[in-house]
Amino acid sequence: MKSVFLPLGLIAASALAAPALAQPAVPSLQHYMLGMSVGDIDKMTTWYGDMLGFKVAKELAMGQGGKLRFLENGNERIEMVYAPGSKPGEQKPLPPAAAIQGYVQLTMEVPDLDAARAALAAKGAAPSAITPIPPLGIRVIFMRDPEGNIVELVQKLKN
Repeated sequence: MKSVFLPLGLIAASALAAPALAQPAVPSLQHYMLGMSVGDIDKMTTWYGDMLGFKVAKELAMGQGGKLRFLENGNERIEMVYAPGSKPGEQKPLPPAAAIQGYVQLTMEVPDLDAARAALAAKGAAPSAITPIPPLGIRVIFMRDPEGNIVELVQKLKN
């Protein structure tokens, strides 16, 4: 009977190797938009336009006085849905205290976080202080839109 000998280094390396990743169910995904239900579609449209440069791209009337409005800024899209009689959800705390499960915030990248923060404050927004997060390679600010939804702006740190 022949004995099989594997070098210890090969055994250790194979034990530490990451498991093979399964093929995704839906390959090649790209972000398309964030959808949000709103209580005042005009006020929200104005805020996202004034503060973040979004423009109305499309609008569609829905039954019983509802509206669907698409806002765009570059590759970012927001779908606002207004349904008469909708009720506000529970307001989430600003990160990192995300004590309520579910989506936490809309996050967008900017090239100059200091300039973005200053411009937002000058227009009446209340952005948080800039928080560096070196392990993630980013700096962030948070703010709320008029209906309390959390918006985060991120700037990647230079290596």
